Amino acid sequence: MGRLSMTAMAAILCTYLFFRWLPPLEPFSLERFLTDLLFAPLRTWLALVCFWFGAAANGALIRAVVGGTVRLLSGRRFRVGEWVASLAALGHFYWAFRFHWPLAALFFVFSFFYGMMTMRDRRLTKDDRL
Repeated sequence: MGRLSMTAMAAILCTYLFFRWLPPLEPFSLERFLTDLLFAPLRTWLALVCFWFGAAANGALIRAVVGGTVRLLSGRRFRVGEWVASLAALGHFYWAFRFHWPLAALFFVFSFFYGMMTMRDRRLTKDDRL
């Protein structure tokens, strides 16, 4: 549960910092974006780093939610506390979608695909081989 709480805090913090440090996008102007990238590169690069770390942390939470849901629907045992905590931690996407929905949708899609790519299912392997 300690690793899950650290992952949830990292996901929420990185999501917030990504939206906070990203240069203004409304209305989008390529000149302004490139000027901000040129004159404030640290802020833009930190936003990019927060995007990747946040997508990885959110992907881990999504993986826990999907894995728990599959186990729940198939009748197998699973950790209810981990599942509920992961669901609750993903609630920060509500605020992200309220802030800027196109960026939040992109962020969610990257997180979802990363989470699905890292899922492991033992039923697919035979003798621990592919």
